[in-house]
Amino acid sequence: MKLVLDSNRFFAAFIKDSKSRDILLHDMFEFYAPVEILEEIEKYKDFLIKKSKLNSNSFAILFISLFKSIILVSFKNYKKELDNAREIMQNIDIKDAPFIALGIALHLDGIWTEDKHLFKQKKLKAYSTKDLLAIIKDKQD
Repeated sequence: MKLVLDSNRFFAAFIKDSKSRDILLHDMFEFYAPVEILEEIEKYKDFLIKKSKLNSNSFAILFISLFKSIILVSFKNYKKELDNAREIMQNIDIKDAPFIALGIALHLDGIWTEDKHLFKQKKLKAYSTKDLLAIIKDKQD
């Protein structure tokens, strides 16, 4: 299953060894994120280090480990859908338009998010952590 990775799901997986981390590292999923997510991570690096209680060295190791599960997509690969995504998200949250544009442009199966506003748009199916855990469980049964 190919999904856009919402930044907050990455942050959740990074901060705590949790179900979010299990999902991010699960081989059933392929996660895609705009390359700009790196800027967001850099912006919140100190916060992530503090919340995760990691030192800089451990931060780097975990960062590399988690990013092996993420395909970074450059702007040029989804820019053709950005206006469409902005229109979809204009009354919801315009800042998330790049994530929707990426999913549309690459014909992905959806977006993994816990942001309730992303469930309001209907162009790209939104999956919660609970949804993805259920998918994993169904495949194992």
